[in-house]
Amino acid sequence: MANPPTPTPPSNPHPHSVFNQAQLAALNEADKICTAAQKPAYVAPLTAREITPAFVTQLVADILACRQMGATAAQSTTGKVAATGGEHTAETGLMAALHEVQAAARQKYARTNPVMMNDYMVGHRLNPNQATFKESVQAIITKLGTDTLPGITPAKVTNLQTLLTAYGTMAANPVSMQSDATTQRKQRDAQVQSINDRRMTIQFAADAEWPFNVDANAGIRGEFFLPTHQPFHG
Repeated sequence: MANPPTPTPPSNPHPHSVFNQAQLAALNEADKICTAAQKPAYVAPLTAREITPAFVTQLVADILACRQMGATAAQSTTGKVAATGGEHTAETGLMAALHEVQAAARQKYARTNPVMMNDYMVGHRLNPNQATFKESVQAIITKLGTDTLPGITPAKVTNLQTLLTAYGTMAANPVSMQSDATTQRKQRDAQVQSINDRRMTIQFAADAEWPFNVDANAGIRGEFFLPTHQPFHG
């Protein structure tokens, strides 16, 4: 009996949300509570309890800004992934150019003066880490300034320097982008907390204005996400 075919993973999986589920719920709830607070029938009693139209309008604006901040953090994270891929591509091109140089060094020195091959890192690992890799490549470029290898023209040496510069730029990008994303996520988290605090301020005012023990208030309390059979405790 033939084995069943292996399921094919979806080609476009949903990206991880920039907010966790609790944050999404909090923002959506705050949105709806602001909508309720802006109803003409509720504006005056809430204003008397220091929930002014300006307070609510600012909260609405901050909810939007928070969502935009989350999107910016997601873009920085996506950019980091893309930049990491760019770093790999730059390293691959640089390694190919270096291998040509090392092959030329073997051709010139392997049988006549093998110790010279050390100057071209022949037989050594070139890229144990970014810093060592860049230092090794720069040392090879410097050596080529005073030595000649078969087939390694000045144009190829110049290209090697160009490839090294490109690699250095791409290697720095993921670190910078990750730092940006981390900072933006912290700012987003602080903004969500501020939105939660102000959302509850509206709820406490509504809880006082339309108490739970008056049956006629049940519908209004529902609009403000307040419990119908007990006070709001936050």
